[in-house]
Amino acid sequence: MTDIETIYKKLSHVISREDFLKRIEEKVENMGGLCDEAMAAMLVANELGFSDAGRENLKIENITPETGPVNFIARVVSVFDVKEFTRNDGTIGRVGNLIVGDETGKLKLTLWDNMADLIKAGKVKVGQTIQISGYAKQGYSGVEVNIGNNGVLTESEEEVDVAASSQKIKDIKDGMGDLNLTGKVLEISEIRTFQRKDGSGGKVGNLLIGDETGTLRVTLWDEKTDFLNQLEYGDTVELINAYARENAFTQKVELQIGNRSIIRKSEKKVEYEETFTPVADIKADMNNINISGRVLDISEVRTFEKKDGTAGRVANILLGDSTGKIRLTVWDEKTESLDDIDFDDTVEVLNAYSRENTFSQQVELSLGARGIIQKSEKKVEYREKFTDIADIIPGESYSVQGKVSEIGELREFEREDGTENVVANLQLEDETGSIRLTFWGEQAYVIEDLDIDSEIQIIDAYARYGLNEEIELSVGNRSRVIIL
Repeated sequence: MTDIETIYKKLSHVISREDFLKRIEEKVENMGGLCDEAMAAMLVANELGFSDAGRENLKIENITPETGPVNFIARVVSVFDVKEFTRNDGTIGRVGNLIVGDETGKLKLTLWDNMADLIKAGKVKVGQTIQISGYAKQGYSGVEVNIGNNGVLTESEEEVDVAASSQKIKDIKDGMGDLNLTGKVLEISEIRTFQRKDGSGGKVGNLLIGDETGTLRVTLWDEKTDFLNQLEYGDTVELINAYARENAFTQKVELQIGNRSIIRKSEKKVEYEETFTPVADIKADMNNINISGRVLDISEVRTFEKKDGTAGRVANILLGDSTGKIRLTVWDEKTESLDDIDFDDTVEVLNAYSRENTFSQQVELSLGARGIIQKSEKKVEYREKFTDIADIIPGESYSVQGKVSEIGELREFEREDGTENVVANLQLEDETGSIRLTFWGEQAYVIEDLDIDSEIQIIDAYARYGLNEEIELSVGNRSRVIIL
C-alpha cells in the first residue's frame, strides 16, 4: 500500500504537513481503529478532492485508453493556449492542453475549467515537472489524459527525463500521432481560404519538407498558416505533436499541423539533398521532378487571359545537361524568378511536372505554384547535339548546322484570324545533304543578316513534310538561330 509520505507529496500544495498528520490521527480515532494510518491518509486526500492520491505512479508507456484513472509524474514539453466554449446549458467552459513526457513516451493532457486556468495564469511552463492525476481515454490523435476540477496537477521536485521520440520521414504511417520530426523546407505553398460546413471561414497552407530518408507534405490549418510567411526555401523546421493522415485525393500520407501542434524554425542541421533527374530520364506525366541544367535560351514573359477572365503570365526556358535538353514552361508569379537568370547560367528546378506537347510530341516541363527555380553554383556540362541533315525524319525536333546555299525573300501574309505574319525560306546544306528551312514571325528577319555561305546553327527546329512532300525544318519562336 502507498505510504503516508507518498500521499502527502501529492497534497503538499494544499495542506501543511502538520495539519495533514493531525487529520490522519483524527480519522483513525473517529473510525475506532477500523483503518490504519495509510488508509486514513487516503481518506483525508479524498476529502480534499484528490481521490487518486493513493494510486501508484504509472509510466506513460503503460497508460492506455482502458486504464481509466491514472497517476503519473511527467515533464511539460509543450503548452497550448486556453480556449473558451459554450456548453449545452449555456455556461462558459475553458479547456487547455499540454504535451508531457517521461523516459517512456509522451502524451497529451486536456485541462478543463479551473485546471485550465493554471495555464492562463502562467503556472504551468515548459520544462516543469508535474504530478498528474486524471482520467485516460482515447483522443483524436492517440491516448490522452483529462484533468477536471477533481484532478491533480501540481509541481513535483522529481527529476524526469523525456524520451527522445523524433521520427524520420520514411517511418511515418497513416494514423500515427504525437509525431516529432525535423526537416528542410523544400516548398512553400500559398495560403488558401475556404468555408466550412458551418459557414465559418478557414485557412490552409502546405509545406514540403525533406530529411535524409525522404520527403513529406505538411498541411497547416487556420492560424498556424501564418507561420508560412516566415519561411524561405532551405530553412529547417521542427514539428512537435503532429499527426499523420492519408490524403484522400493523392493517397499519400501527409502530416497535419492543427491548433495542438507546434511548428517552429530550428538551427538543427538536416542531412537532405535533392535528387536530380537527368534530362534523358524524364518521361511524360512525371511529378515532383528536380533537374539541374544550363540555360540555353530564355523567352520573354507573355501575358494572356485565362478562362476565368484573370490575367496570366507565361515564359519558357530551354535547359540542358550532359544527357540532353528540355523546355521548361514557367507560369504566373514564378516568371518573376527569371529576372535574375541569364543565358548560360546554371539553375536548379524543383518540383516540376512533365507533359507531352501535343503539337511537337516532345516532353516538356512545367513549373506551377509549388515549384521553385533558382540559380546554382553547380557546373553543368552541356554540348549541343547536332544531327546530320541526311538523318532527319519528320515529327521530331532537331538541331542542325551548315552553310547557307540559297536565301529566299521575306514575305508578309495574313493568317486565318486576320492578323499579319511574316515568313522566309533558305536552303541549308552540310556534308550529308541539303534541307529547306522555313522561318516564321520574328525569326524570319534573320535572313537580312545572312549571305550565301554564311555558317549557322539552328537549335530546336521541327521537321515536317513541306512542299512536294519534301522534308523541311520549321523555325518558330521556340527555336534559336546562331550565326557563326
